[in-house]
Amino acid sequence: MFKNIINIFVAYALLVVFVGCDKVDKNHQSDFYQVSQAPIDHGVFSARGDFLAFVSQDQIIVADAQGGGTMAQFALSDIQVTDIALSVDNRLLAASFMTYVVVWDLVKQEKLGQFKVVGESEYAKTSKVAIYDNPMILLIGMTDGSVNVIDFKNKLTKRVKHHDAKISFLTLGPQRQLLLSAGHDGLVNISDARTLQPKFEHKLSKRVTSLAYNLEQNLLFISDSLNEQWVFKPFSTQDYSIKLAYRERFRWFRASAISPDGQYLATGSSKFWWTLWHVKTGQEIDAFAIQAVTSTAMILDMHIDRANKLVTLSSDGIVEYWEINTLINSTD
Repeated sequence: MFKNIINIFVAYALLVVFVGCDKVDKNHQSDFYQVSQAPIDHGVFSARGDFLAFVSQDQIIVADAQGGGTMAQFALSDIQVTDIALSVDNRLLAASFMTYVVVWDLVKQEKLGQFKVVGESEYAKTSKVAIYDNPMILLIGMTDGSVNVIDFKNKLTKRVKHHDAKISFLTLGPQRQLLLSAGHDGLVNISDARTLQPKFEHKLSKRVTSLAYNLEQNLLFISDSLNEQWVFKPFSTQDYSIKLAYRERFRWFRASAISPDGQYLATGSSKFWWTLWHVKTGQEIDAFAIQAVTSTAMILDMHIDRANKLVTLSSDGIVEYWEINTLINSTD
């Protein structure tokens, strides 16, 4: 206990030194709890933000995001995890390893199967995974830029290669009609999920480090590793693009989320704070420091619900909640 208090004090002192000059608000109003005492390597929220899954040491854990405890826990014989994902209905968990994917049934608490995957290159490894239930579909992104789509109901496997480098983002859109992907080649692609033909593409000069979408509001946010951070309306009849505005020469975002009403964008930095933006203008509202135990803490994933409540998961294993409406009022 005493050691934890010392660690928190040291992290807070480092926070003041490193980000104090960037006007990060440390007196934020938030609730938090620590879901893991050990560092987290991979961590994701479910589609509704009510559950989270993470890799810590030699196990994968699924927990209630509201602090309700562990829902499932699976030991790993292979620790080379490249990505993890929860299905929208929270019934399935998938983890990708270098050359294969494992799927677990969270209701029955058992392993469903292990599936070997390959890319177009014989040297390709997995980099991203997404899973869907009823019917079960697996998406696996590869380091060579190819994407595998496995349809278990129809016993079909399709592969497409819109990218020339490692896949860094991969998901199906609402009603599973669209396939969204982004890669280290800087390309963002939205394709028809059935035909795999592109419907929207945009190329950034550097690798894509963050992507968020709200297709109900026809909004897409993409960020590269330097200074290109854009909000698009990919299916608008008119050209629409908003570039985020800030004073620094560049910023690097590792995570992002768009509010369901399309008004706000949250981005997680490469350090231990996050920023709130106006979507329509690209203007920064404010920046907020997360709770941190170590000086290397960073946000792994973030989610905004319909009440404009943001939840963040850090590499220190801390889940933190933020009332965006309260934060907006406090900055006025």
